[in-house]
Amino acid sequence: MPVVLDTNMKLFAERMHITSSRMIQDYGLKTVDEIIEAEAAQGNTHAINYAREMYNSPAKLIKIFKLTDVENKFVILHNMDDRTRQMILPLLDQEDLVMGLYFFTQDKLLEMLKEVDIEELVRVVLGAFALEDIVMMFTEDDLAAFFQNEDLEKYDVIEQLKSLPPEVMIKFVEGVTGRPSEETNPMDLIKSIESLPIDKYRDFMSAIDPDVQRQLTFQLTKTKPKYLQLFENDTYINMLSTLMKPEMVKPMIALNKDSLVNMITELPEDLMAIVGAQIDTKVFAEFLLDGHLEILEGSLMI
Repeated sequence: MPVVLDTNMKLFAERMHITSSRMIQDYGLKTVDEIIEAEAAQGNTHAINYAREMYNSPAKLIKIFKLTDVENKFVILHNMDDRTRQMILPLLDQEDLVMGLYFFTQDKLLEMLKEVDIEELVRVVLGAFALEDIVMMFTEDDLAAFFQNEDLEKYDVIEQLKSLPPEVMIKFVEGVTGRPSEETNPMDLIKSIESLPIDKYRDFMSAIDPDVQRQLTFQLTKTKPKYLQLFENDTYINMLSTLMKPEMVKPMIALNKDSLVNMITELPEDLMAIVGAQIDTKVFAEFLLDGHLEILEGSLMI
């Protein structure tokens, strides 16, 4: 007696556009889930539509559409429109977004870094260089502008002047007075500087010996790292430009996720899809279930 399909399986086969003979030959005693998985893997849009309607758990979706396969994720992402693809990016881990930065040239990365907030850029630079090295890379113009900045508190500068290392204090005193240091009481000199009107005080501090300025800058920024934000973006961009690309990209983990996402959106769609395919599989399945299952219709499962 030939094998026949029961009524339920016959209706299911018709919906899947699978002939009765192929159902018996290819699938025999397989379950509906197994048949859906196999047909979806072959790009059967009827199976995909059925899965969209019937399966509403991430685990089911992951199994049916083999979402653990990065190549499958890539195909799905590549078939998305730009707007939907960009919605995926904030769902990625910070590390995966940073890895995507390697697709850019170093010049492009530096150009994009010019647009990030100075607070973020400082974090990147501190991840790339020791504070001592950063301070040594400030130019004399950078230092002069720093001591003219209205956001640099006079009280903080005066306190750091009082605690200069002995050899730097000697250089400071002799540079200001033009006389041997032992002829001047450093604290009296600092007190007289503190009493200057604010404009004259700033002019004075911006004109002292650059080595003294550098030591003061180191002490100030070590005590209050926020003062590093008083330097220009271009100053830090120039520092980062001295690095090889891998050395520059690694500390960019310190950027805010929004900044990283904005950068990745500048990639061509195929490269953006490669980055997006690194998304956690469960998170991706949840995203698809949250009103984006129609994307699966145009995606050929491998």
